[in-house]
Amino acid sequence: MARSAAAARVREERVPGTVPWYVHREWAARFPWLIQGITGRGDGPEPFDLGLAGSVPVGTALGRWRALRDALGCARAVHARQVHGAALLWHGPGAPGLELTEAADAHATRTEGVLLTVSVADCVPVFLVDPEERAVALLHAGWRGTAAGVLEAGVETLIRAGSRPAVLRMHCGPAICGECYEVGPEVHEALGLPVPPGAEPVDLRAVLAERAARLGIDPAHITTSEYCTRCGSPPFFSHRAGQAGRQFAGLALRPGAAA
Repeated sequence: MARSAAAARVREERVPGTVPWYVHREWAARFPWLIQGITGRGDGPEPFDLGLAGSVPVGTALGRWRALRDALGCARAVHARQVHGAALLWHGPGAPGLELTEAADAHATRTEGVLLTVSVADCVPVFLVDPEERAVALLHAGWRGTAAGVLEAGVETLIRAGSRPAVLRMHCGPAICGECYEVGPEVHEALGLPVPPGAEPVDLRAVLAERAARLGIDPAHITTSEYCTRCGSPPFFSHRAGQAGRQFAGLALRPGAAA
């Protein structure tokens, strides 16, 4: 499936610092009240994996979480056990630290300083931002979650919080590209695509962009990352490339940001 021509492509830019943090440079310039980005593998002797899958010692993982929160200026971060579904958690004020929640693949908030996070390593991190209401949602969208309606859950949650679809911004971050993501006919069928006789590639970010447009998001407000996690030597982990690490996408309203 071809990538939607309506979705502009963006190449994330690394922010200087010890934490390998990549941001949507246009959003960073336009929305100074927003914290948005994704971790990379880093360039140190050990990959920068935050370790919730047990790939690094607990002490090392917690130290990296503290470094990430400090670098972004968020005292609190939330993360859920991901199950490739469409459940979404709404987050209000809470205690500082790292909060591990019940199973969910999406998060939303209107509270400043709450860093929403999802882990990915080929699946799509989807960032939803309402610049009028200052509400945000972050989604973990693999093919199963996309088929289950995780994007719809995120958009509908923001609408219930007062958002208008036409003003929402959406970005599909670094993920496996349409040329590398070859899947069986059952995946095409689950996504509502024409069913091929055998395995064929799917551009999951294009599927999400088209669904977003059908939900009322202006195609001019939809962007996708230039990065594929599988090809082109990206600074990110790829499950299909046999890598155990995960990058963590993050989205928050900056604490104390001016209105």
